[in-house]
Parts: sequence; structure tokens; C-alpha cells
Amino acid sequence: MITSEDRAWDAFQAEIKRLDAKALDAEVRASQWLADGNAARERGNMVKAEKCYAKSQFWLDRYNKLTGRA
Repeated sequence: MITSEDRAWDAFQAEIKRLDAKALDAEVRASQWLADGNAARERGNMVKAEKCYAKSQFWLDRYNKLTGRA
């Protein structure tokens, strides 16, 4: 027999998985924007590099918030 505690536990586990997926997505996006910024900087395009670094920082901040490091 499934109790309300079982359903609550399943919902809790599903929420953790959802947050883990969001955190992973934010980490990947931060890394990609950082790589794009570094590539732009190597080409000498400092304007694009700064925009990429700002976006990378946004995603890194989001990752930190999702993982409780903010």
C-alpha cells in the first residue's frame, strides 16, 4: 500500500533530480560562454569577449544559487 509519506518522498526525490538537472545545465552553459569569451579574446574581439564573460558569470551565479553556494 502506498502511503502519503511515500508520495511525498517520491515528490521530494523528483524535485532533487529536477534541481540537479538545472544545476548541470547552468554549469554547462557557464563553461560554454567562458570558452566562447576566451576564443573571442584570442581573436582580439574584446567587446564580444566581455559580453561572453558577463553571460558566463550569469550562469555561474545561477549554478551557485541552485547548488546552495550563493
